[in-house]
Amino acid sequence: MITEHNISEWAERYLKQELSEAELAQMNRALDADPLLYRHWAQTLDILRTFETHTQRQEIRNLIGSVAAHPAEWQNIVPEARPGRVIPFGKYLRTVSAAAALVLFSSLGTMFFLNKKDNKTEQNTYRELRREINNIKHSQSKIIDSLNKNKPAEATEEDVAIYGGTGFALSNDGYIATNYHVVKDANAIYVQTRKGDMKAYKVAWEPNADIAILKLEDKNYRFGKTPLPYNIVKPVAGLGQRVFTIGYPKDEVVYNEGYVSCENGYDGDMQSYQLEMTANPGQSGSPVLDKYGSVIGLVTGKQSNTTGTTFAVHAEALIEMIQSLPKSAGLHLPEHSRMNKMERTEQVKKMRDYVFSIKVN
Repeated sequence: MITEHNISEWAERYLKQELSEAELAQMNRALDADPLLYRHWAQTLDILRTFETHTQRQEIRNLIGSVAAHPAEWQNIVPEARPGRVIPFGKYLRTVSAAAALVLFSSLGTMFFLNKKDNKTEQNTYRELRREINNIKHSQSKIIDSLNKNKPAEATEEDVAIYGGTGFALSNDGYIATNYHVVKDANAIYVQTRKGDMKAYKVAWEPNADIAILKLEDKNYRFGKTPLPYNIVKPVAGLGQRVFTIGYPKDEVVYNEGYVSCENGYDGDMQSYQLEMTANPGQSGSPVLDKYGSVIGLVTGKQSNTTGTTFAVHAEALIEMIQSLPKSAGLHLPEHSRMNKMERTEQVKKMRDYVFSIKVN
C-alpha cells in the first residue's frame, strides 16, 4: 500500500508503467482519501520527472539521503554557479528530515542567487511574463462607506492583487491551465469569469516545464453550455507554422499572432518553442493555437531586449501532467477542435469565453 515512507518507490514504478490495474486502483483510492498524501505524490512525480534516467533519479535520492544523514558536512558547501534553468528542490524535500531540507535549500538558494547575478550581465535574458499589479482596489461602496464613517477603507483578501497572468479552460467544469511562475507564491488565486472573480486552488504543477493546473472552488460553475470548442494537441508544431494567442496583458483581452521561429525555446530548451510574436507582462499562461484552433503551447516568457521574441512551452508537457492526475479528477480533454473550419475572428470569439485573467496575492 502507498504511504509516506514508500511514495518514491510507487512513483518510480508509476512512471515506468509497472503498476498493475489493482495497484493503480489501490493507489487512486489512497490518494483520493488523503489530500496531504496526494500533495506529496504530486511533488514526488515532479522531482522524478526532472531527472530523465534511473541513474539520475538514484543519484538525487542518494544526495537527499546523504544530507539527511550528515547535515553538518553540507553546511559550508557553496555550489558552483552555472547558467541555465535552476531546479527548485526545496519544495520536494518535505518527506525527509526538516534539518536536511533546510541545509539543502540554503545551498541551492545560494546557487539561485549566483545564477541570477550572472544572468543579469548577459545581453539577452529570459523574462517571465507575469504582470505586477501592486495596488489595492476597493469597491465603490466600501470607499463611500469609509468616507461616511471618516476612516480609511480596509482591504480584504479579495481586494488585494499583487500580480497576475492568463489561464485557459481545460474542461467545462472548472479546470484551468496557466504558468507555474504565476501562482507559485500565491496565498490566494482568483480567476476573472463572466460572473466576477472566483477563487481557485492549485491541483498540480510542474516547475521545470513552468505549468500549473488550477480548479475553481465553486463546483457548480460552468464556463459554457457545451464542451470546449478547442482541443490540446501533443505533436510539436513545425518551423514557420502560423500561430495566435489571446491573453490579459491588461484588464481587457488582447489578440496577438505570429509564427514558430525556432523549434527550441530559450537557451535551447527542447520543451519549448521560440515564437516571433509580441507578448507583454500578463500574458504568461496564454494559450498558443494553430490555424485549426488547437492549443499547441502556453506562453511562458520573452527575450528581454526584444518586443517580438516570445517563448512557449509545448502542450505535450501539459497533456502529460493531466494524464498523471488521479482518475477521480475526471479531467478528459476534447479529441477534436470544433474551430478547425472557422475564420480567425470566429475562433477568437469562441476562445474568449474560455480564457481568463488570473490574479494572485
